[in-house]
Amino acid sequence: MSTTQTQPAHIQFHFDPLCPFAWRTALWAREARKVRPIDITWRFFSLEIANRPEGKDADYVNGMGWAGLRTLALVRRKYGNEAVEKLYIQLGNAQHGRKESIRDRAGVEAAAQKAGYGPEIVAEALADESTAQDVLRDHEEAVQRYHAFGVPTVALDGSDIGVYGPVIIDVPQGEEAGEMWDHFHWALQTPNLFELKRDRAGTSLEPVSAE
Repeated sequence: MSTTQTQPAHIQFHFDPLCPFAWRTALWAREARKVRPIDITWRFFSLEIANRPEGKDADYVNGMGWAGLRTLALVRRKYGNEAVEKLYIQLGNAQHGRKESIRDRAGVEAAAQKAGYGPEIVAEALADESTAQDVLRDHEEAVQRYHAFGVPTVALDGSDIGVYGPVIIDVPQGEEAGEMWDHFHWALQTPNLFELKRDRAGTSLEPVSAE
């Protein structure tokens, strides 16, 4: 265990299941959780909203990523936070592991089936207008509270400091994941740290799946 972290860390992790960077960071957070006292609350963020052209009407049924996000919202309401992670893993394994699209309803239905919720939960989520509102509330909280512009955005519970990242290519395992968490945990508590960035030239996003 870390010698500097004495209490469990509770984090808010905003994600869009379509984002390959959020996916890798989520896999790392799950690995770090095995060797550090971390509690993850999974929260939503819509890349479709973030990238929507000005003046374009919203489409919360067929719009980019909305079937997945709204199904996640319904799963959270019915089954809780751990169920969100369970479905996210299946969505991510499909999109970022097997390169099977979850942009449309069929891909989300297949992931929901693998997660054990049945494909019919997608239709239920899309028929319930409040699931879109659930996603919008999470998204707007990230934007208003943390000035979030993309995912992953991570913050400690009760903090107004939200960090975009860490953006990684390879997912650390074991104690390496824990050591990365130690540094990141420090950064989450440091209001005077605003940006660290380097070029990703020469790197590539290969398929990666959760175990």
